Amino acid sequence: MTHHQGAEGNRLRDGQDGDPVRRTRLSRQTGLRITELACHDDHQSFRQATTGTPDDAVLIVSLVRSGGFLLRTAGSEDFIDPTMGFMVAQGGEMSIAHLPGIRDLSTVLEYRQDIHGECPAAGAAGVLRITARVDVAHRSLVAACRAGTDAFEVAERVHSLMARLAGARSPAHGGRKASTAAAHRRLVSRVCAALTDGPPTLGLEELSREAGCSPFHLSRVFRSVTGHTLTGYRNQLRVRAVTEELAAGQPLRELAAKYGFADQAHMTRVFRRSVGELPGAVRALLQRPHPAGKE
Repeated sequence: MTHHQGAEGNRLRDGQDGDPVRRTRLSRQTGLRITELACHDDHQSFRQATTGTPDDAVLIVSLVRSGGFLLRTAGSEDFIDPTMGFMVAQGGEMSIAHLPGIRDLSTVLEYRQDIHGECPAAGAAGVLRITARVDVAHRSLVAACRAGTDAFEVAERVHSLMARLAGARSPAHGGRKASTAAAHRRLVSRVCAALTDGPPTLGLEELSREAGCSPFHLSRVFRSVTGHTLTGYRNQLRVRAVTEELAAGQPLRELAAKYGFADQAHMTRVFRRSVGELPGAVRALLQRPHPAGKE
């Protein structure tokens, strides 16, 4: 029998008071668990590698809603922020390091049944690049879980989201010496952390000073490693930050000023280009009441 519980009254208490990790159950049903994971740990070094899937989970998918952290999997190190996520299959290992002052909030999907061969994304273990449209689908799923939407619809939303993650695997980068590639990835991680630590409004000159290199070198390396321009990445972070606050009802002009847009019209253009919808339409989607599910 499928079982579903909304987030209300279902905070997981697997740590002591003051635990830097807070887990809130959003949905639990046969073969699938959805958890909100909030972390404010400031350990800068990587902890001992842990098996990527807890308990009897065969696959976990983590999608970041705010903040960020360093992830090490299979010898690769990446800064994971709201434009990204990652998958770890059963038997895989991962370790995480947090930077001081950067708290993170993620949605974790834990599959307890084999979906390989059924879902194209299931075989893409590793870092994922998340588009703004997929990000809105992810946040809409969270809103539905919180509103007590029935288990059938929640599961269908999850399957739709997984299907959209197919092909989101972060591209491999070759053609450089291993030491150079590692140095470039560290440079990109520092820049991503700088933009994530507070509103992503730093200018290119400020970022290059943070990174200790010229703006030209920073722009070239960033695009080489990520496949994106710094401008595009910064805009994606700003769109994610605006989306995070839309449901709270803050005026759009205030959000535009807070996240460094020239004005509300500029923010609306950037948002619509990324998401395909106007901010007001996304706000309505995230605030829309969902019918309580029946067991």
